[in-house]
Amino acid sequence: MMRRSSSIPSPPSPVVRFAAFLLLCTISSSLGFTPPSPQLLRPISSNLSTKSTKLYNIYDDWSTDLLSTASSDYTYEDLILPFCDEEAVEECLEELMDSDYGKTMFGRHDMAANVGITGTLELISLEGPEATLSLIGKFWHRRETVLGKAAMYLNARMPEITSITVASAEDLNDFEEVTDEFTGEVLYVEDKRSPDFNGDRETMEYQGLDPDARGPFPPSVFGSGVKIIPT
Repeated sequence: MMRRSSSIPSPPSPVVRFAAFLLLCTISSSLGFTPPSPQLLRPISSNLSTKSTKLYNIYDDWSTDLLSTASSDYTYEDLILPFCDEEAVEECLEELMDSDYGKTMFGRHDMAANVGITGTLELISLEGPEATLSLIGKFWHRRETVLGKAAMYLNARMPEITSITVASAEDLNDFEEVTDEFTGEVLYVEDKRSPDFNGDRETMEYQGLDPDARGPFPPSVFGSGVKIIPT
């Protein structure tokens, strides 16, 4: 693929932006993730675009800061889509879910499905700069992490989208209280996460580590690294 030259400076690291995004989620009284609003450079289309956003998969290069380097076929100019509509949002969600990273998070992939991960993302609506998503199924990661990953990527590809929310507060809860319909007494707490199939999630939490930073599979699954062995 012929590379376009670009004078656009590299934006802040996705790791830094993602950490800031989760902080906003924690302190915000709303359900949505709201990154700083950029100046709108192009109108939001009210009609579905016929232009495809498929690029092989740009998500992994973006998330690992490889854009505009010799290791990537894409530049930061390629990252910003020239349109913003429902079709574009759905295609970007597909890029996230079909990425190498997505293989550890979403149940559409055999590796994840085989350990009980069934989670997926769906677009409910796009109204102006606000996109509403639905988190369906069981995730190994915290649900706010899943939404945060989607929110950061959508905002990176379509800066017009400045608010990514969920339809219901329960969508972000990893645990759900089941109560008696007559007395209101809590009968039990249901764990909405996928099973901790090898004990690593509990081990990392016990060690004060963030399980989501590594994910459900040890690095050795992808070529190198040492597996955390529960004791």
